[in-house]
Amino acid sequence: MKTVIIKLGGAAITNKKGSCQLAEESALDALMLQIQHAYESLTASGYQVILIHGAGSFGHPQARQYNLKEGWNSGLSTPPLTAADAQVAAVDGGDDDEKVPTSTRKHQKAGFAHTRKCLLQLHLQLLGRLQQRGLPVLSLSPFDHVETDNGDRSSTMCFESLAQRADQLLKLGFIPLLHGDAVLDRTLGCTILSGDVVMHKLVMLLPNVTRCVFVTDVEGIFDMDPKAALNQRDHRRPKLFKHMLIDPIAMNNVTSGGGGEPLHKHGSTAKTLAARKQRRRQAHPTMVEAGNGVVDVTGGMGGKNKWARQIILDAATQLDRKDVEIVICKSGSPEATRAMALDPVLKDGAPLPEQRMTVFSLANA
Repeated sequence: MKTVIIKLGGAAITNKKGSCQLAEESALDALMLQIQHAYESLTASGYQVILIHGAGSFGHPQARQYNLKEGWNSGLSTPPLTAADAQVAAVDGGDDDEKVPTSTRKHQKAGFAHTRKCLLQLHLQLLGRLQQRGLPVLSLSPFDHVETDNGDRSSTMCFESLAQRADQLLKLGFIPLLHGDAVLDRTLGCTILSGDVVMHKLVMLLPNVTRCVFVTDVEGIFDMDPKAALNQRDHRRPKLFKHMLIDPIAMNNVTSGGGGEPLHKHGSTAKTLAARKQRRRQAHPTMVEAGNGVVDVTGGMGGKNKWARQIILDAATQLDRKDVEIVICKSGSPEATRAMALDPVLKDGAPLPEQRMTVFSLANA
């Protein structure tokens, strides 16, 4: 049975310029309606849905304030050390954790608890809105099932319990609602677990995930920040990368804009070398979501670009899955409706000319 994973980005569901502020009511209602329609369409075809949401202003400012991404074992914290703490930190002896000042660790642990409280406030808001529409959504918090080991370097094994519970809920006819979370970490003490990472691990552990959809507040990946471009004097129009082809053999991206032909790595002429240089620039386009004065400790659009490519690559090389698609689209748009409902987003291997989204797929699939 095919499964679609939908990630509701923090920029789509919260006001990321504030703290613990939801997005506008009209935008949230439109997104909830899109999810309802997608669920009804997918279940009518016998497909399953997993939802993940980001933290936005309910998690990123708090996580940065308390340095939770680095963990309390790192000794990094925002408050200045007291004289007593400085003396403790300078003492040579004991393990590394004991050298971390006590007040620093206490401050971060209080911040960890506060951040989780804020995350759960957002989680319950979304849970309630979805259940009001009659959707059988059940909460599934990573904190209860995942203990990472050195942050994003954690092995897939750390996520097996989470994936098993998600699979159980799917088989019972529920919609699991997961989220980016503050979790315990065997090496760092704690860390911030991105919903993008959760998506990657679920693809690796669950059978038949055929599409992952990132719903955010922009249409996809651009060659420059489309929001900042509005204030630029030259008024150059940002270019949307409609198709990102992932080449597992070359271990590099080949990209095409619009509906044009993809670039390939052949020959060694000056023209080809220039094309390779251009591809490297395109593989790491300007990232949108973490700009404009907002805070995103998990990488923003850069994280989405990274993990979208990683999902395609790992699905192909480790699972022999060549059919997985990743879509980045704008909340409330017709493209988001089609992407979530598993409607075709490519025709003969190329993006539909009229659609405004970024699609990641395997080269030569």
